[in-house]
Amino acid sequence: MKNILIPTDFSLRSLSYVHSIVAQHPYEPVNIILMHALQMPDSLFDLITYTRNSRHLELISNDFQDGCEIIRNKYSTAINQLKIEFFHGDTRAALRNFLLAQNIDLIIQPADHEYNSPSKRSYNPEKLISKCNYPKMKIQLQRRKFVSDKSTISALLLATE
Repeated sequence: MKNILIPTDFSLRSLSYVHSIVAQHPYEPVNIILMHALQMPDSLFDLITYTRNSRHLELISNDFQDGCEIIRNKYSTAINQLKIEFFHGDTRAALRNFLLAQNIDLIIQPADHEYNSPSKRSYNPEKLISKCNYPKMKIQLQRRKFVSDKSTISALLLATE
C-alpha cells in the first residue's frame, strides 16, 4: 500500500488531485496524506506556548472537510486512508523527518495550482519539495470555471479525471 503526499492550502481545488491518483493506482488501495506547511514561531513566547495541531485546525474550512468526506465515500475501495497532517518547519531536514515519519512513497507536485495561504504562518512548500530526494509526480488538472463553492463541491462528486 502506497502512502502518497499532496500539499494543500485547504482549497477544494487541491482535493481534485486525488482523482488522478486513484486513476493511476487502480488495483492498489492508497493512503493519502494532505500536508499543510506551517512555519515555526519566531518569538520565544510563541515557541513556548506553541501547540501542534490545536490552533491550526481552525484553518480547515467546513467545505474542505465536506470535500474530504465526499472523496472518502466516492473512493472507499481505492483509498484506505485520507488524512490531514500539518508540517511544521521550513528546512530540508525537517521535511525529510516528516516524510520518514509518514512513510511517504510518492509526493504529488501540483503543476497548475495557485497556492493561497490560509494563515500568516502558512507557506507554499513547492521549493522545499522540489529539493527533496523522494519520488515525485507532477499532475496538471484541466482548467474549469466554477460559479460558486457549491458547484465546486459538486464537481468533486462528478470528476472523472
